[in-house]
Amino acid sequence: MDISIKPPSLKNFWRLVLAILAGLAFLSAWEMLGLARRLEVQIETSKSWLGLLFGLGLIGFSALMGILLTFWLPPRLRFEIRPIGWLRYLAFPALILLLLAYPLLIANPFYGTLTVKATATRMFLFWLIALAGTLTLRLLRQTLKWPLALGIVLLCQAVVHLVVSQLAGITAYPFALGWSETSRYYYPALFLSRKIFGQAYPWPILHPSLHLALLPPYLFAAPLWFHRAWQVGMRLLLLGLIPPALLYRLKIKHVGLRWLSGAWIFLYLLDLPLYLHLAVPVFIMLWGFSAAKPGRTWAALLAASIWAGLSRLNWYPLPGMLAAGLYLLEVPYKGKGWRYLLQPAAWFLAGSAVAFLSMRAYIALSGIPSVGTFYTSLTSSLLWYRLWPNGSFDLGILPGILLFSLPVWLAAGFSGKWRQHLHPLRLGLLGAMLLVLFVGGIVVSMKIGGGADLHNMDAYAVFLLIVGAYLFYHRFQPEDNKQLAPASTSWLVVGLLLVIPAWFGQRASVNPVTYDKAAAQVTLAHLQTWVDRVNAEQGEILFINQRHLISMHMLQNVTLVPEYEREELMEMAMANNKDYLSRFAADIENRRFAAIVVDPLRFTQVGRQEAMGAENNVWARRVVKPILCYYEPAETFPADRIVVYVPRVGAAQCP
Repeated sequence: MDISIKPPSLKNFWRLVLAILAGLAFLSAWEMLGLARRLEVQIETSKSWLGLLFGLGLIGFSALMGILLTFWLPPRLRFEIRPIGWLRYLAFPALILLLLAYPLLIANPFYGTLTVKATATRMFLFWLIALAGTLTLRLLRQTLKWPLALGIVLLCQAVVHLVVSQLAGITAYPFALGWSETSRYYYPALFLSRKIFGQAYPWPILHPSLHLALLPPYLFAAPLWFHRAWQVGMRLLLLGLIPPALLYRLKIKHVGLRWLSGAWIFLYLLDLPLYLHLAVPVFIMLWGFSAAKPGRTWAALLAASIWAGLSRLNWYPLPGMLAAGLYLLEVPYKGKGWRYLLQPAAWFLAGSAVAFLSMRAYIALSGIPSVGTFYTSLTSSLLWYRLWPNGSFDLGILPGILLFSLPVWLAAGFSGKWRQHLHPLRLGLLGAMLLVLFVGGIVVSMKIGGGADLHNMDAYAVFLLIVGAYLFYHRFQPEDNKQLAPASTSWLVVGLLLVIPAWFGQRASVNPVTYDKAAAQVTLAHLQTWVDRVNAEQGEILFINQRHLISMHMLQNVTLVPEYEREELMEMAMANNKDYLSRFAADIENRRFAAIVVDPLRFTQVGRQEAMGAENNVWARRVVKPILCYYEPAETFPADRIVVYVPRVGAAQCP
């Protein structure tokens, strides 16, 4: 066996399960009472609310009674269930339905809205459904122990929920679903601009590798729903390549443990969340690294570093650090002195240099003369309050990442006596790299525009995953080259490894899109009328957002204005790029554009307690205010959040 886990006694297991159920039931009742007060519901006269609170209380008290009952039951009592006749054939479809039950419930407009901020209530529903799934799984596989059955169901339920939350965004709705959603479908078109727009335009400034990954649908003029499906499919595929790559290195022999470990790694990456283009250098290095074949490692490092250079600034050193980390885990020190560090140092330095040069080569080929526009993150401000719970992220970056990584640290730290087999130099360097990546991720997360989740901690989280997995499974190479005994760990640690990622997973929203197709076509027709009117007047029409309507030819005869796309404009506003913003303000003041298509603009300043408040404020001051000074709304499409602005007649009227 690859790892030894002493299971809890059946009584202790059920006591813990029932204690969690009781606690969540009572917390849910408290949340529902608060919600009823906010909705001004008269609970004493509402049968539905009385029934809800009574049901939650009944479940909570029943769970407490169950805990008390375990103290009087015989010590060797076993809790078994056996399928009766034809009922066994219903177990498998019932399990599938239960795995889908939570995302379907959250997707319901009524229940999803009711529980959107009810943290305990959502977890109560998730836990209750997981217990039902555990009973069903035991009907299918009676040889499974109860703790293992619950762990499998929690893991599968969280993965299914996150996958469904991704699939829910696949729709033919023609307009943007969020702030930058369709920017991701417009920017890839710039690599084929001569074919798509009829003339060459500069390449994207932001995340070139992401937009290269999302380019293929443009090769066969795919519709918008296919672009959305492609993005979801690529994310699941590229993240899905990391678990087998890491398992290949861990060489886990037990088939069941290998599958469970792969599912857990996938859940960890989805929870983070790791962006799809950033998965590429990770699985390249995991598949390509070989301490015995330096040429293979160098080839993998070169490919991974080129891609990392086209991805994100803080990912420049990661391929080299991954190579160095795998070297430290797989190659013993054995008194080699300073020579031991030559190879990992060369990989780190070369990988970082290649990443930097690949981005410089991209900049030279991009057609954008200003190098500074590619490094706006270096000048944007730090928002220290986002370290702690705030309106943008309820957990806060620091508590959030500590909770997220806690089970990995515990699993690595309590998985046997591995410290005596690792030279202090190896252990110290691994720890130093983790610290550097942690601090770097914290700094990036505090930058304006970040901090709404944990994705900027991705480099640290990925490196921790790899190091933690090697230590947890005892797959590092010991100094004496002896075969290590299988790792052993506490069932409580394994429980945290399952419960905490499942808790992060169940927080995701599921937002299926419903819309009036006829009304959406009317909006498109009106926008086409505006395009034709501007063309007839030989003017320019600026699409600040909704540019996929041009790149996918949902609107005809539009001459693209490449400047001032919303995501790029926001990036420059956050970085306070004075040259860029001055050009924008001058074009607006001179009323360069005959019409501007954008979402409704309001000049409002908010405090830090509001979600993304700092971003709202710089957008309002540096983008919204200039537009509203010199432009006014001419036609509004509220259902699609689109407004057409035209130049004001006469003097400016600033808000």
